[in-house]
Amino acid sequence: MSIRLKEIVGKKVLIVGEAGSGKTMLLARLLEEAMVLGLSEEVTLIDLAPKKLDGLGGRVTDYLHPVGNVRLLMPKNVHAPRLSGKTKKEVLMLAEKNRETIQPLLEEYINKPTRVLFINDVTIYLHAGDPDLLERCIELSETFVGTAYYGTRLRDDKGSGITVRERALTERIMGKVDRVIFL
Repeated sequence: MSIRLKEIVGKKVLIVGEAGSGKTMLLARLLEEAMVLGLSEEVTLIDLAPKKLDGLGGRVTDYLHPVGNVRLLMPKNVHAPRLSGKTKKEVLMLAEKNRETIQPLLEEYINKPTRVLFINDVTIYLHAGDPDLLERCIELSETFVGTAYYGTRLRDDKGSGITVRERALTERIMGKVDRVIFL
């Protein structure tokens, strides 16, 4: 997918696709463009992705080290509930732990927004988090670029229901942005 940051400035964009489709890599490239254009001081990157597990996932910092004054908000520990949880109870517990560590980062952005907001892996928060809080972050930004898992490869959620919730809330977010890019 060839898209340039200049094409989406002032818009809200969600990059969706299957696990391993290149969503994070595309986000990193767009962030790099923002830095090259001298927008670093106006950018916040909220990187919610877990570390790579079984070749899946990964953070923007795996591809690019934000420089300049890009504000990086990243939880110390993020879990991949469907891949790490062995039971329904474990999956739900891991999703809740993620919510507890991610929510303060979203609130921090709301309290001090920047013109440009990048969020890697919004779906990790949507497993158990408040979609209104995420939508508030998107609304406060002038330009938003986010990634979201939207596929079938990770559908086994051990009966926890997070897959159905994630898909419904991702579709809700898709309906609130100006452009959805399917990878």
